[in-house]
Amino acid sequence: MKKIVYLTVALLLARILIRCQDNTAEFSPGASDPRIIGTWRLVERLYQSDSAYYRIDSVFVKGGYKIDSAIVNGVYIKDSVFVKDRYVKDSIRITKTIDVTRKYSVAYPQTITFAPDGKLSANGSEMTYYAPIKYFRVDSTSRDSLGVNLYITTNRATVPFRQGVAFRADTLLLLPRCERACYSRFLRVR
Repeated sequence: MKKIVYLTVALLLARILIRCQDNTAEFSPGASDPRIIGTWRLVERLYQSDSAYYRIDSVFVKGGYKIDSAIVNGVYIKDSVFVKDRYVKDSIRITKTIDVTRKYSVAYPQTITFAPDGKLSANGSEMTYYAPIKYFRVDSTSRDSLGVNLYITTNRATVPFRQGVAFRADTLLLLPRCERACYSRFLRVR
């Protein structure tokens, strides 16, 4: 009798779970631009990096009388003490942003693949920026430059963000928005 009850409950749960399918349509950016379709290998990146260092210096402190106080036998005593001229070491933390150019080896390929149906995939430890992006569309609507809209899906919403793009023979240049110049240079994989 228990087996029949368990079987009935299991079938009922299975039926409920089958009906709870996600019926939302999958996002599709449409057909892609033939210039970008294919697999590209990362060869060089220019990016900004914060650099911090300490500068240690000695500062001359002029001597003079310094007011000092103490409690002696429960009585507050205020007195002045002579302090000699001296040098005091001081350190200052200096933070600045520098441009870093990094080249990537063929031995450990970092690749990004643009499919004809508008899907994007990235492979390699240096491609984590592009890993959550599943779709793309080349956008030529801007007057001043060609761009690529990269689509990321979070909380069931697909949101685009734009990067500049440039083609030169078998070289692809992705130009993210940065305070100063930055880029990722790719070569087409044969």
